[in-house]
Amino acid sequence: MAQATVQADERTERMLAAMRTAECPRDQAERFVKAGYVPLEGMLLFHASARQADKAGGPEWMALGGKRGPGKSHTIMAQVLDDCLRVDGLKFLFLRKIQKAARESMEDIIRKVFLYTPHTLTADGLRLTNESRITIGGFKDEKDIEKYLGIEYDGIVIEECTQISETKKEKLRGSLRTSKSNWRPRIYLSTNADGIGLLWFKKMFVEPYRADMETITRFFDVTHIYNPFINEEYDAWLDSLTGPLRKAWRDGDWDAFAGMAFPQWNRERHVVQSFEIPPHWVRWSGLDWGFASPFCNLWAAKDPDTRRVYVYREFYSANLTDRQQARGIKDMTLARENLFIRYADPSLWERKNREGQVYSTADEYKAEGITLTRADNDRLSGKRKVNNLLADLPDGLPGLQVFDNCPSLIEQLSTLASDSRNPEDVDTDQEDHAYDALRYLLTNEKKAEQQQAPKEKFVHPLKGNRDLW
Repeated sequence: MAQATVQADERTERMLAAMRTAECPRDQAERFVKAGYVPLEGMLLFHASARQADKAGGPEWMALGGKRGPGKSHTIMAQVLDDCLRVDGLKFLFLRKIQKAARESMEDIIRKVFLYTPHTLTADGLRLTNESRITIGGFKDEKDIEKYLGIEYDGIVIEECTQISETKKEKLRGSLRTSKSNWRPRIYLSTNADGIGLLWFKKMFVEPYRADMETITRFFDVTHIYNPFINEEYDAWLDSLTGPLRKAWRDGDWDAFAGMAFPQWNRERHVVQSFEIPPHWVRWSGLDWGFASPFCNLWAAKDPDTRRVYVYREFYSANLTDRQQARGIKDMTLARENLFIRYADPSLWERKNREGQVYSTADEYKAEGITLTRADNDRLSGKRKVNNLLADLPDGLPGLQVFDNCPSLIEQLSTLASDSRNPEDVDTDQEDHAYDALRYLLTNEKKAEQQQAPKEKFVHPLKGNRDLW
């Protein structure tokens, strides 16, 4: 018994030391010890962030996301306990899809996190002795969330948050407010990398995190956190998964989801840092027209040695006239670039009559010095071409590489879903203009191999010295 006590004391000391390193305040650490909660080391930055939310300019939205199994729910509710004990009269909403799942999850958390904390169970949650309370909410369909709207909550927890749409997320945000001078409202979220809200979650949390540009949000990737309390059979089940479900639930891959149009897409493998395109590589472009909806022009080049295609620049904008688009393309095209062809959406050749003058968008472009060529608009063959290009070449690397300065194309290849009525096509109800520009660009991609280029020795910026000729 004495040895067990010593070991427990040592674990407590290690935990307190780790919390100090993560800049968690002392009273938070003491409260966790008293509650019998031992945070996993990888979760400590989340707890520190929750305390930073107390300060003006601190985060307002904090999200734990990634693989299944690292204890996201446990961690968040331990933080809610810390919040509710230190501020009297707080009111938190604990929301999860399907009421039964929310209640079962809450009961499990009560047994673990609230075991040593005096509390009273209520019909819809629990109440602490300082009048702070947690309301358990659930939803089967999004319409079920309406009953929580308009009610004031000092804090909100949304588990499986990508199971709700952006619209419902924004409406719930409207219920987050407080009259307490010693408290700043905040939202805690947890999710796996799947669901109908994946796109808004990526835009709001993952992309700012990747770009190191977080302001009011904080994202914590828990994919690589080891949870010693998970049974081996659960990990084995995760390992047994295949396809997009494995990527979402086991690997925490934010660029994969069930029904994704391009499951081969992998940001780590297909996106590369920009470099100067060698002068002897053949270049061409693809254009998708739009006005109220964005138009997109992509520039591409082909490595004659590997036959790999690089999309190295994009022009993505809305509310530009035909001539403004053409002039913008000219301005973004360097003087030394010699594009052998510019493929474009065939709709640009539709004839229009303006004050007795018959013209087309292609004519407007030509008047600005941009000569276009009709692209192949067969959607199914276009998708096949993209799929083929995403596959690996004999050297083990993908046939398509996208420069990191092409955010719209990267986002759309990451998030586009297949058409539910025709899985061989992309769902056209999504923003897909950069993808369409890529389809057009690949009208006759092999034609690039037939273009003559001056022989020269070239030092590839990524591969070192090679004599390509």
